[in-house]
Amino acid sequence: MDGEADTEQELYLPLGYKWVVWDHTDTEVHLTKGRHTLTLAARSLDGRRATQGDAIVDRLTLSLPDASAGTRVYEGELAWLGGGARPVYTLPKHTPAPATGSGAARLAKGQTATFWVCSPADREATLRVDTLDGSGALLSVDGHDVLRLAKGRDAVAVSLSAGVNKVTVTGGSSATLVDRLTVTPSEGALPVRTYEAQDATVAGTASLVPLSLATDGTAITGIGGDPGNGNTATFTVSADRAGLYALRIRYSDPEQSPATHYNPDPLARHADLSVNGGAPRRVGFPHTFHQNDFWELTVPVRLVEGRNTIAFRSEELPNFDGTTYASDTFPGVLLRSRYAPLIDRIAVAPYAEEVRLR
Repeated sequence: MDGEADTEQELYLPLGYKWVVWDHTDTEVHLTKGRHTLTLAARSLDGRRATQGDAIVDRLTLSLPDASAGTRVYEGELAWLGGGARPVYTLPKHTPAPATGSGAARLAKGQTATFWVCSPADREATLRVDTLDGSGALLSVDGHDVLRLAKGRDAVAVSLSAGVNKVTVTGGSSATLVDRLTVTPSEGALPVRTYEAQDATVAGTASLVPLSLATDGTAITGIGGDPGNGNTATFTVSADRAGLYALRIRYSDPEQSPATHYNPDPLARHADLSVNGGAPRRVGFPHTFHQNDFWELTVPVRLVEGRNTIAFRSEELPNFDGTTYASDTFPGVLLRSRYAPLIDRIAVAPYAEEVRLR
């Protein structure tokens, strides 16, 4: 800023795909009142660091911080109502407080109000349901029940996924008037335990590879291969009590098939995830476009109290007939991934925990 060396900061730009997929990065700058010059450069002022690759910059957006912007409000009458639920704009006379918006959603038993909640990252947030009448409604997030509403019980900390989360209020034994849902980023209610790549036990061709943007400088590569392979990575994690936990996987997916003249071909990788030796669950990982570009994905898992194992494996999946493989039909042509993504680290946190805001 303003050409001053002590204000210089290095920005990591997330990778788009070729020149058509756009993204953004955020940072904080401290400015005094008046005119300033913000400079983007391919080389640091001291000449020791330089940009790798190319970037097209579309725009800079400058905004003032606003503490109240941390809380997002979703009005009940604007929710996606199901099962016969309806918006009401004239409230009963015995309602103790006015609605915050133009009305509320009335939910009888089994009726639903669904809110599509956006989270900027895989992280904890506190959800609070303000009601004007009734009790016993059930709050769920992405299909997982997290709270039964009652007097003095209206808030819960939840491990949200980056992007869109489905939050549903289902009516209980008495009709409930849902005024609004508020979502506030929070921390500390859901303690997080983090395990780096080097904490895992690897087998077969799975191994550690140095990568500069991995949190401890290394990530696990080589998980997967031919059908029936033993190339795996296993983490041992601890849980304070049995229950549903959010498993946050920081990963990268660099794989792509050589592009044709009309169609670039990034290949999304998958992993077969098993907990404590149980039945594997197949998880797909969106493409990150480079092995040194790490994203996060949250997977709900059930853990027992104490020690748990979380194992990652992968293999090439068969064609639709269930017996033949694309690699046999087109040898040397990459059509389907046989590997899990590179794993930088995993983090484990309780999925939800009731909190008292009053």
